[in-house]
Amino acid sequence: MPRYQAIARPCAEAVDLAKRVLETHPDPVMAEVGIGIGATSLALAQTLDKRGTLWLFDYDFRVNELQADLAGLGYHNVEIVSNSQRTFDSYGWTLAMLTRRCRVDQPGGMFDFIYLDGAHLYQYDTLAAVCCKELLKPGGYLLLDDYDWTIAKSPTMRPSQNPSVLTEYSEEQIELSHVEMICSLLLDTDPAFEQIPLGYRDVEHRRAYRKS
Repeated sequence: MPRYQAIARPCAEAVDLAKRVLETHPDPVMAEVGIGIGATSLALAQTLDKRGTLWLFDYDFRVNELQADLAGLGYHNVEIVSNSQRTFDSYGWTLAMLTRRCRVDQPGGMFDFIYLDGAHLYQYDTLAAVCCKELLKPGGYLLLDDYDWTIAKSPTMRPSQNPSVLTEYSEEQIELSHVEMICSLLLDTDPAFEQIPLGYRDVEHRRAYRKS
């Protein structure tokens, strides 16, 4: 469908980082937070090639449908963690619950690679980033999507297309990148995380980190 063209291609950087992990971890545990229509999920499943486990976090109807699709293609190494569409339910909450359990069961971390491609808004992705940092194993990679995205530039959320954002967000919140703010507050200053260059020149769509 035309409105899905922008998310119909898998994230090449996520696939590249998954391949890096596979070089040293034959059975890695990976996660994608926010699956869109599943283009990157399929590419990660293909890259894993039935090794390790791929965890998917998103709305229940999305992850249930995608898990069934992937199983139909022979990929059964997929775990889903779903949230409802209630106003204040989100992948941030499910990540928080998983983080609490991991502190007891897997205090050294759970994932070798996490791709965070969520709503790109601070009220959702700040908590998600905090949890992803803790859920990541030492030596693992965290990739954040849409580092330079703003409400003002969004084809669907900008005020000219969605006037309600003017009553929901301040002018500053509309103009600034929420993902960049999250990175600058939680990751750039954390000595446990090293930024991994992805090769961008003029525009940086994604930001990657490796946990020491």
